Amino acid sequence: MPENRVHAATGGRIAVNSGRKRKTVDSNSGRKAVGRMLIVACLALLWMTAVFGRLGYLQLFLHREYLARAQRQQQRVIEITPKRGAIYDRNMHPLAMSIPVDSAFAVPSELGDQQMAAQLLSGVLGTPREVLEARLASSHSFVWIARKLPPDKKEAVEALNLRGVYFQKENQRIYPKRDLASHVLGFVDLDEKGLGGIEYELDGKIRGKSEKIIVMADARQRWFDGGEAQRERGVNVVLTLDEKIQYIAERELAAAIAKTHAMAGTVLVMNPNTGEILALANWPKFNPNAANDSPAEARMNRAVAALYEPGSTFKLITLAAAFDQGVTRPEEIFDCENGAVYVAGHRIRDHKPFGLLRVADILAQSSDVGAIKIALRLGAPKFYDYIRAFGFGQQTGVDMPGESKGLLRRLENWSAISIGSISMGQEVGVTPLQLIGAVSAIANGGMLY
Repeated sequence: MPENRVHAATGGRIAVNSGRKRKTVDSNSGRKAVGRMLIVACLALLWMTAVFGRLGYLQLFLHREYLARAQRQQQRVIEITPKRGAIYDRNMHPLAMSIPVDSAFAVPSELGDQQMAAQLLSGVLGTPREVLEARLASSHSFVWIARKLPPDKKEAVEALNLRGVYFQKENQRIYPKRDLASHVLGFVDLDEKGLGGIEYELDGKIRGKSEKIIVMADARQRWFDGGEAQRERGVNVVLTLDEKIQYIAERELAAAIAKTHAMAGTVLVMNPNTGEILALANWPKFNPNAANDSPAEARMNRAVAALYEPGSTFKLITLAAAFDQGVTRPEEIFDCENGAVYVAGHRIRDHKPFGLLRVADILAQSSDVGAIKIALRLGAPKFYDYIRAFGFGQQTGVDMPGESKGLLRRLENWSAISIGSISMGQEVGVTPLQLIGAVSAIANGGMLY
């Protein structure tokens, strides 16, 4: 059996001879390994301390700033108008309504090649590329690309599959009867704000309450409605108009315009017992679905805004005032002096020479001289009061914008011959609505609506 021997050695090495293979063991290697492990552990501890310290600093001191950044990346705020109330005729036939449509918007920071995106979008939308490039180069986090797209355009944009391009539901105003009752209804702008007619006059009620909503992005950057409070929808409006009567009025007005080659005209139909307007037609007219394609002249509601001298139709007012004051009666006879009369030294001629005429015939024959003589008997102060009582020189209060109060000078501004001129419908400006209201008051026994 071999003898075990121990030999002293220097350099920290111990040789063990057991008669077998000799091994050499380094006594410092273990200490070095432990040292390296301690260094790594310390570095890791320092790194973790720095990380957690940074996290703590961010959490305590920069929490709001980074939360705001995250929200800006994942949230967008859009102002949404609730569905606008519908407008119906008296028989609940829809004349104006709103339908849901898609609008395209972009988040410029998410787009890759903005110029390429603008070129592709221009190809399907028809919008000039330069216009789209300017929009997409915006520093804003939200820009509209195209509002209220027809279905085929929406599908075309969607097919481009552009990152950073999304869709938002909006409402679009439509007028199913096209230009029927266009001056009564009015029209709206791109944001569904009323700009004419009932749409403007009752905009606060029909439009409802606009509000800002939050749209959020999911992990794939797809945008969706992030929730909102209940929107206050607009109220529906029922008009006194009758769609069928309105259609007839517009048809007959167009025929009269064509026959007489007139530039403009108005037809009104009113129930004299209630003051309800059953039809209001103007020429020229416009299509509220494309109101901006029509000139301002066509969008003017002449029934409430246009002034004209009523002429002989005003003799109804002259005679009604005289009858009410008892200064004459239908069977009384006036000498119309063969078609001429002097008022304050001014000779006024009739359109035709008349001799003796009953008051009823003065109206039937439309004698200017006869009307002047009746007005002179009534007197200027009383005549003026009756003209005002019939609603002239003031607005009727109808729910339509742009109404004129007409033209009626104050009594103290009348000249010596004004009573003669006004008695036959001159020196006074009225709207068609004022005149039909006054005539209806005569028809119903004196009630002015």
